[in-house]
Amino acid sequence: MITSTIGDLNIVSLVLRMLIATLLGGVIGLERGASGQSAGIRTFALVCVGAAGCAIVNQYLFYTTGSADTARIPSTVISGIGFLGVGTIVVTGKNYVRGLTTAATLWSTAVLGLFIGSGFIAGSLVCFLTIIFIVVVLNKASLFQEEIASKFTMYLELDKETGVEEFLEYMTSHGYNVSVLEKQKNASIHADDIGLLVNCNIHKHKSHTNLINDLFTLDSVHYVEEIKA
Repeated sequence: MITSTIGDLNIVSLVLRMLIATLLGGVIGLERGASGQSAGIRTFALVCVGAAGCAIVNQYLFYTTGSADTARIPSTVISGIGFLGVGTIVVTGKNYVRGLTTAATLWSTAVLGLFIGSGFIAGSLVCFLTIIFIVVVLNKASLFQEEIASKFTMYLELDKETGVEEFLEYMTSHGYNVSVLEKQKNASIHADDIGLLVNCNIHKHKSHTNLINDLFTLDSVHYVEEIKA
């Protein structure tokens, strides 16, 4: 009965579709906002509602004209949402790329909106649960994988006179392989420091956090930050 009501093109159906799009899109945005991303509840809710509205308009045109291309508007939404997603991707002064997951989640939320707007509520619930699974459950698995990965990137600020030598000596003596050493021009915390972007190979199952904490014990190391995508 509920599915039949939502599938019809009437005022009750329109209100229900928009409410569902606002709720599910907002829940996804809640997770992104809690992760410190610029796109949060309102952005995701608006994307989902907007995509749902496009699907409703497409359905309305088909019912009123009988000849509308039912794939035209949804396909435009899917391609157009990419421009919004690009706005969430930033590259910091340390060549640190942020926002890829948020951009992908925005795009997926637009697809969710199309599910809802077309009246395919069962499909929208499956899509919603899948997105939540990826951004919540798989996020924890991703963080664990990143923490024990044998290759990772660090940004360091070292004493200009002795820092590089002491850092390389420590890494070599503990069996770590530094594969790339790149000087950074951005301002450091201490005026006399040098900023370095380092790619290194460490022992498998060695915690990145433990290594960073060990580096902080060196007198010439003043700042260390792991760079994550």
